[in-house]
Amino acid sequence: MRAVSVGTEAEPVESAESNVLKFTAIDTFAPSPPAAVTVAAAPGTISIFFAVNPEKDIAGYRIYRSEDRDAPLDKWTPLTPELLKKNAFQDTRVESGKTYFYYLTAADTAGNISPPSDIVAETVP
Repeated sequence: MRAVSVGTEAEPVESAESNVLKFTAIDTFAPSPPAAVTVAAAPGTISIFFAVNPEKDIAGYRIYRSEDRDAPLDKWTPLTPELLKKNAFQDTRVESGKTYFYYLTAADTAGNISPPSDIVAETVP
């Protein structure tokens, strides 16, 4: 890097070069939470749909479920232990008459995890 200023008679004057600094960029920024999460129920299935995250480095999504909306989020059951690569999922381990609550997170290629999405709920017919 060099500093440049206007010298006498409007001639630019440059400093000597600074020391070379080497660094490795580390991505520590979490992606945004999944948005526009919607659910639809049919007998024996709850389908979950959501918008694709705007970040270009999304590695996938995780979906969590609970039958108790007020349970701490870290106690919810992960339905996708491996990252889900698409923006739709069918939960087929549901029972008729029960209400299920869901939230999602997004993970990027650097391993950063988004905050949780809004919680959505559906009752199986």
